[in-house]
Amino acid sequence: MSATAIQYTGEQARKFAGVSPEAWRHWRKVIPCLAKKTGKSARFSAGELIALAALAAAVHTLDIGIAKFAERWDELFNLCAQQRPGALRSTVIMVTAEAIELSDPSRLLHEQPAILIPCEPIVDRLWDAAFSSRAEQPQIPLPFAPQAVGRKHR
Repeated sequence: MSATAIQYTGEQARKFAGVSPEAWRHWRKVIPCLAKKTGKSARFSAGELIALAALAAAVHTLDIGIAKFAERWDELFNLCAQQRPGALRSTVIMVTAEAIELSDPSRLLHEQPAILIPCEPIVDRLWDAAFSSRAEQPQIPLPFAPQAVGRKHR
């Protein structure tokens, strides 16, 4: 990861994925790569945010127990952290009992049950959240009006 890559705090990651504080505490106990990132200094890459949001989508939408696939989710974080968000946009996360893969949607030929999570809407949501021009709340008015400071020319 380059030094100029955008990093996100644990709170930003949790809120982006729509994970409650209680669930976040549980997830951090169950998923090893989340357990390693503790305290206020914990930082997440954009790829890890995408993995976290995909995980949240699977858990909330399909009512999948987080502990059952803990090793797979850890693997997902590692796979996504190695990718640029733009590269993840055109992929589908495929979770099976044996493995987890990042796959091209046109190559989804599988003969066993699988969970498929498209990354495009997650990447688009991350892009909108990171580069939106709208502020979350209006700026509080300054207590003193700004004034020019400098020397007067004679």
